[in-house]
Amino acid sequence: LPAPHRSDVVLSARLPPAELTTSAFVFVIDRASRLLLTHIRTPSRGGWDLPGGHVDPGESVPATAVRELREETGWALAEDELSVAGWNRIHILGPRPEGFRYRYPEGFMAYFVARLDEDGRPTSPEPGTECSEADWLEPSEVRARCAERRWMALYDALVTGKS
Repeated sequence: LPAPHRSDVVLSARLPPAELTTSAFVFVIDRASRLLLTHIRTPSRGGWDLPGGHVDPGESVPATAVRELREETGWALAEDELSVAGWNRIHILGPRPEGFRYRYPEGFMAYFVARLDEDGRPTSPEPGTECSEADWLEPSEVRARCAERRWMALYDALVTGKS
């Protein structure tokens, strides 16, 4: 974010206010504790990351999570298979940045989790998405490839059970 801001990541079973939530992401963890990640080609979010993205007008936050998961990984889940894992609150600490398209001065990114009773099957993004591939990564791979991601504290809490 190209503006002074405060970012707080919170482990919670409750969603933040829907009207302030700009995006939704999903942790899909299989029975072998692998995490489904997607590889993104765009410079701003490039590299391995959680499947997820922006809430479309008129779309619920859980529906966004399901849609983005399907588009970016090819993995289909129903909303009732998701649990809220937490959120990231972003508060802009100065004037509204030019071109800033989100609620000002505060917005939220919601995180969901789905735990599978099976090993994750091979999967791939739908054609035309910003993603080049999707794959199941072991916890050590997730930590190595995603160490700088804001959501790592949530991931560690979900995997270890410690907050």
